[in-house]
Amino acid sequence: MAGYNDNDNGLGLTNKAVKFFGQTKVKYFIGGMVAAYAIKKIAETDAAHNAAVSLTAGALELKDSIEEGIENIKEDAEDIHEEAKEKQQIEIFGPDDIEDKDEEKTE
Repeated sequence: MAGYNDNDNGLGLTNKAVKFFGQTKVKYFIGGMVAAYAIKKIAETDAAHNAAVSLTAGALELKDSIEEGIENIKEDAEDIHEEAKEKQQIEIFGPDDIEDKDEEKTE
């Protein structure tokens, strides 16, 4: 069994194991496995579930609020556009001609 160990004191395999587990990439791998397991166990708790539900509900409320704001901006822009068109028509044709055209459209 002399060929089994690298040195005479019987610590060859132990030294190899210590050297292997002492490598930075092995430490990161083991740390990642431990972190993944811990995250999995935390994610399975009721508190984590409730937090995820609350976070999702908050995100949906934010989305709805943003969509409402965009719709308001769009409506305001359409109003401004219509007012600008009316002003342009008044400048081109005068106020009397615009009123006559509006009456013709409604008839």
